[in-house]
Amino acid sequence: MKKLLPLLLILFGSTTFVFGQQDKMFTQYLNYPSAINPAYVGSRGATQILGIARRQWVGIDGAPRSSAVSVNTPISFYNMGVGLTVETDKLGPEKNTNFGADFSYRLRLTHSTFLNLGLKAGLAHYKVDLRNAHAINPGDPLLQDNIDGDWIPNFGVGAYLYSDRYFVGLSIPRLIQTDVEGGDLANSTLDRNKLHYFLMAGYLMDVNPFLKLKPSMLLKATQGSRLSYDATLMAIFIDRLWLGASYRNEDSVAAIVQFNVTNQLKLGYSYDFATSKLSGRSDGSHEISLSYDIAFKSKKLKSPRYF
Repeated sequence: MKKLLPLLLILFGSTTFVFGQQDKMFTQYLNYPSAINPAYVGSRGATQILGIARRQWVGIDGAPRSSAVSVNTPISFYNMGVGLTVETDKLGPEKNTNFGADFSYRLRLTHSTFLNLGLKAGLAHYKVDLRNAHAINPGDPLLQDNIDGDWIPNFGVGAYLYSDRYFVGLSIPRLIQTDVEGGDLANSTLDRNKLHYFLMAGYLMDVNPFLKLKPSMLLKATQGSRLSYDATLMAIFIDRLWLGASYRNEDSVAAIVQFNVTNQLKLGYSYDFATSKLSGRSDGSHEISLSYDIAFKSKKLKSPRYF
């Protein structure tokens, strides 16, 4: 097994901890849009239950692992949508847990075009297991006690314009900028939350009765960082088998496969090949997703769903 990034170990020996892990990035972001845009909840027209897990940079000890369980549903009578999410992230000895609630309000612009406006609220908890960390100097007094950070509130906003053929979303999922303090450890900062701006868009094209193409992209702007983007192209065969590829600038290339077992049950998998300096040090990243749309008797589930 390759060792954890040396930089992380060096940071454990100082009086200030600064972790660069901010909002997580899933390759299958179109299967979990509410993670970055609260306005998405309710837009599917059915109650959706979703689970997604990502293991990043396989072969490196302490590499990031992320998972989430989410449920969202429309409240059609009030033109609203609501959602609940539990997310966990692990990076070496650091563990983050997030609880979130999303709300959207739907405006009908035309017969088939809608605009959702969304709000996100949540709490995040940061913890660092220093006692079991593989430190260069295990006798350092700063490493004898674990760090149990405070609960940090968060609010976010978003807008989501969509129809049966396209979507455009703009969001800021984290509006509150705070320092996550290290509890009793003097002068310690676990993380500094930064503003993230997301713009996503996609379009559905009919090639023939058996094949559709769905290009999409996601732009991410973060304070103090360069613009990041994901460009994805999915080919949809007979509305069941989805095959595609994605490119994230200066980071990775991914292969994606998705299978609609039924009109309600969907299984997805992606594998990322690193194109950064980690390309020779890791065995790539794995990600799997599973979702189910609940169709109530009083509602007709649109079949199939492309967004």
